[in-house]
Amino acid sequence: MLSHGLIVVLAVVLLLVLIAVRTPIFIALSVSGIGGLLCLSGFGGLTLVPLAMGAQLQEYALVAAPLYILLGEALAVTGLGRDLFGAAHRWFTRVPGGLGASAIASSTLFGAMSGVSISSVALIGRMAVPEMLSRGYKPGFAAGSVAASGALAMLIPPSLMFILYASVTGESVAALFAGGIVPGLLLAALMIGYVVVRAKLNPDSAPRDGERFSWRERWAAIGKITPALVLIAMVLGSIYTGFATPTEAAAIGALLAFAMTGLVYRKLGWQNLKLIFASTATVSAAMLAIVGSAFVFTQMLVVARVPEALTDFVVGLDVHPYVVLIGIMLVLILLGCLVDAASLLLVVTPILVPAIEELGFDPLWFGVLLVVNLEMAVITPPVGLNLYTMKSVVPELDLGDIFRGIAPYLVIEFALILLMIAVPGTATYLPSVMT
Repeated sequence: MLSHGLIVVLAVVLLLVLIAVRTPIFIALSVSGIGGLLCLSGFGGLTLVPLAMGAQLQEYALVAAPLYILLGEALAVTGLGRDLFGAAHRWFTRVPGGLGASAIASSTLFGAMSGVSISSVALIGRMAVPEMLSRGYKPGFAAGSVAASGALAMLIPPSLMFILYASVTGESVAALFAGGIVPGLLLAALMIGYVVVRAKLNPDSAPRDGERFSWRERWAAIGKITPALVLIAMVLGSIYTGFATPTEAAAIGALLAFAMTGLVYRKLGWQNLKLIFASTATVSAAMLAIVGSAFVFTQMLVVARVPEALTDFVVGLDVHPYVVLIGIMLVLILLGCLVDAASLLLVVTPILVPAIEELGFDPLWFGVLLVVNLEMAVITPPVGLNLYTMKSVVPELDLGDIFRGIAPYLVIEFALILLMIAVPGTATYLPSVMT
């Protein structure tokens, strides 16, 4: 008879092997979770599988996820990405590395509408990277700025990662959204700062052009994206004024996005409607399949009493809680190299949160910290989805250039993690005021 610990180890090894041979992540999670339950509880344990999946997928907070995806997909067909990049370019044109800074700024704004990082990379990257390359920017510099800033969609509300975290922990989605605002904007500012300094110190990586824009042109560009800014304000404002829950705000936002696409941008034809709904269904189905299968895997861990064992182990360590926290962050970075961000969040959250609470940390703060950490997963090879999305939308890029271009942003992300650990108020102040 195998011990519970050995069964869990074998299930994790099986999961990693299946991922390594490129098995779809929801199948890898389901197979390893079911195999573990079978070894732990026999065939009777398999009755937990449909119960676990059904219970998780009925979580009310998850209703918001497809609606925010629908909102982003509706806006994606409008040409809004082009307008966002154009507006940012007109305001950053005098700044060293202005096109890179413009890409980061436009990714930040689009992230505040979609909540899906690969959508941001695809939409902004399709326009920004070819423009940078045509003006002599180094490929790594151009690709890195877009692939890294696309991950901001995971942190800036409405973030699907926060919705998933809330579905597992029961934390308030509105509070998590508020907690992500300051770190998200701070991370965007750090990325822009890096681009400017890098371009200033090494002009060959981002040559300056002589293009100039009048104040009239700058404000006209802002006018083009005003409907999108109003949409962001209405969705988030409805949440924080108490007019709507995050799920209701998602429905309001999706409805307004369709109205904007049809009435303002005149892009709501039959072909675009098919594209919007097909893309929404594809992304939503993939996400919900991962949610259900990840919960089967975590149910296996619960049966094996892994969360309790980890909590007892962590609490029993004769070290400072912050040392444990840093250790957890480093392990998550390594896991992020192997597992996609959503799956990793769903697997580790039920295990880590009880231990984090026993150490005296705020689970809301840890949720924001976890999402910052998982941003690194989508830009870390060999699994980083943003890197391959970047390659798919600009095929002439070399993957090696993309990997090299992303490296400085990993350092920036980790620096933000350290700052949030040193100053928890970066994530907790706004929730305490706004919710």
